[in-house]
Amino acid sequence: MIAREQQKYKNRMMNTDCPYPYRTLFGPVLSRRLGVSLGVDLVPHKTCTLDCVYCECGATTHLTLRRKEYVSVDRVMAELHRYLSHNEKIDYITFSGSGEPTLNDGIGEIIQFLKSDYPEFKVAVLTNSTLFDQRSVREQVKNADVVMASLDAGTDDRFRQINRPHPQLDLKGIVDGVSAFGKMFDGRLILEYFAVRNVNDSDDDLYRLKEILRRIDSKGIVVNTLDRPGTQGWVRPVESNRLRIISEFLGNAEVVKYPSCNQPVGERRHGDLMARLVDTVRRRPYTARDVSQIMGLDVETVKPMLDRLVASNRLVSKRMDRGLFYLAA
Repeated sequence: MIAREQQKYKNRMMNTDCPYPYRTLFGPVLSRRLGVSLGVDLVPHKTCTLDCVYCECGATTHLTLRRKEYVSVDRVMAELHRYLSHNEKIDYITFSGSGEPTLNDGIGEIIQFLKSDYPEFKVAVLTNSTLFDQRSVREQVKNADVVMASLDAGTDDRFRQINRPHPQLDLKGIVDGVSAFGKMFDGRLILEYFAVRNVNDSDDDLYRLKEILRRIDSKGIVVNTLDRPGTQGWVRPVESNRLRIISEFLGNAEVVKYPSCNQPVGERRHGDLMARLVDTVRRRPYTARDVSQIMGLDVETVKPMLDRLVASNRLVSKRMDRGLFYLAA
């Protein structure tokens, strides 16, 4: 059944006149955590269970717990088949994008398709952990190679302050769900804590968070902080010395380091370059150098195009510590 539907959508896409055939895939990008990663976006822009103050994708416009096939499973599989048939070198196929990927109730079918048809590629899922209280979600995600699950708070009050969840969510249910998943998952479960200065980085916050993390059977903890523009303008990154202290307190947790590679990641063949620029930056903010690495083009080629998109009000720019970021208008 899967093969027949895949062929049907493959034939339809191969005959399309659309200059930008990939609507659910993005990248490959040089991921801070997974190397060269091909992204898969399974929900419409900013459809999520949380509205985190630090989110680099912008404010959540559809706050929901409803699981459904937001993006066609057949379309995703057809696009993956089309892309992977080029045999481009990537380290991971990563379910992430601009919302919570486990909201798409077809994620398990897509993971199974990759494992059966493209077993040479590793699969990662980046999740905010909120739906792991559902057995169906745990079952659908268990065949991934890596799951990176976020936990940013040690108390329910702090969880509501920083993650601004759907009203029906509570921290205890989320932690119980992640703990249950860790017991059944044979791959690498990595827990990610996002530190926001003067919000969830106090000694008391870290002590309460550590008590929660001890309950979960994970393969490691990652500490992250703001690098790109966040949803709320007041959000500030935690300074490097404080990050080092946090890392030591959490058992020498890995602190996210941002790639500085000057080599392009790879070149995708799309007809409409400007459309691809807008689509890339729509999912999350990037500098001109970031975009050049994603697209396999010189910075000198990419930056004037980004500036023209800003001038035409299709993008906006914002200066951060790491440079000038471009983001969706």
